[in-house]
Amino acid sequence: MLYESKLTFMQRLQQAAGNGYFHYTTGYIEREKFDAMTKKFALQYESEISRQSKARRKRAGDATSTLFAMPVRGHPQQDQSEQVWFVLMATKGVGRVHVREQLQDLRQKQTRLTMPDGHHQLVNDGVSWSWQMTTSHQQKYRERIHQIASLPPHRRRIIELDEIPRDLSIERLQDQLYGEPGFRLVRRQVGLLVKYLRAEWKRLRPAAGPQPRQISYLPYIRFRPNQLK
Repeated sequence: MLYESKLTFMQRLQQAAGNGYFHYTTGYIEREKFDAMTKKFALQYESEISRQSKARRKRAGDATSTLFAMPVRGHPQQDQSEQVWFVLMATKGVGRVHVREQLQDLRQKQTRLTMPDGHHQLVNDGVSWSWQMTTSHQQKYRERIHQIASLPPHRRRIIELDEIPRDLSIERLQDQLYGEPGFRLVRRQVGLLVKYLRAEWKRLRPAAGPQPRQISYLPYIRFRPNQLK
């Protein structure tokens, strides 16, 4: 299925992993060719049969598969605007999908399922499946926090928010942090980054100067119907 909402797409992949769809392959395809590929997978791997039929086949030891996709702003190595990034996921068992496709196992650290922008990956921390920021994405936040906190006075831009002086750069960064998708592990990482932000601010900025806003929390991602954008 093609999901226009990135959050809904991520939630469906998370749910699929929780249902045993550990094997996957990804790729890009032109949007105008997506329907043909969907029909091909449906014919070869029966990816569009009902959930009840898939459950019966899993119990019988057969592999089942499901196709997920979302539109993206072009392939990272091509100048194309109408592209779709797809994820074909499969369960263990006997099936043509394991023979014809080069599937990776998202349970393995070296083959974790990662979003095309490289910002989030799907992991199981021993509790359940959830999305988390990649190490590189998290590190970029830390570097930016330190960079802003250590700016010399002449490079700081002070504004007023609700009649309170604030540092524009750190408030924009906080907006980015609290705009991260609120999956369980992402929320934990945001909390740690905010803790680091406040510690760096206390270490590098005067106590009498503008302080970062105290934002309460990043909301959880609740169940999203397929049509949500």
